[in-house]
Amino acid sequence: MQILGRKAWIYCLIGGQCADLEAETMGDNVSEEMLLYIHEHKTAALIQAAMMIGATLAGAGQDAIERLEKCAYNIGIAFQIQDDILDVTSSLEVLGKSVGSDEKNHKLTYVTMHGLEESAKQVEELSKEAVRLLRSFPRRNSFLEELVEQLIYREK
Repeated sequence: MQILGRKAWIYCLIGGQCADLEAETMGDNVSEEMLLYIHEHKTAALIQAAMMIGATLAGAGQDAIERLEKCAYNIGIAFQIQDDILDVTSSLEVLGKSVGSDEKNHKLTYVTMHGLEESAKQVEELSKEAVRLLRSFPRRNSFLEELVEQLIYREK
């Protein structure tokens, strides 16, 4: 409960949501720092909570929990960047929701800041680091490694 409380309170999920709402009114004035703050404190925080709680309940030590927290951070940021990419490159038929909404709403995204190529590169780097962290444990979990790759490289 402590982990969930830390990841959900005002300086995490709640703060990230507030920053996201504020960013909607700022248009192109959103900084990269603020964008990453939002991704970290919303998407990444949810994934961190799930992975850290699971590790804690399984009896993992502090070092293992910290590595999983970093792994989950990478997954969350990569997931969100991939979401921005899909908003530009996918279609309604594939994605199952309207695309291009970020541009229509003048929402600043990782893709508008860095372009598609650099964004895709970041997704790959973050996901490789996440999988490397997962593989640093003595007992491999190929299911979790595959799930991470599917989440990050998803097309919908």
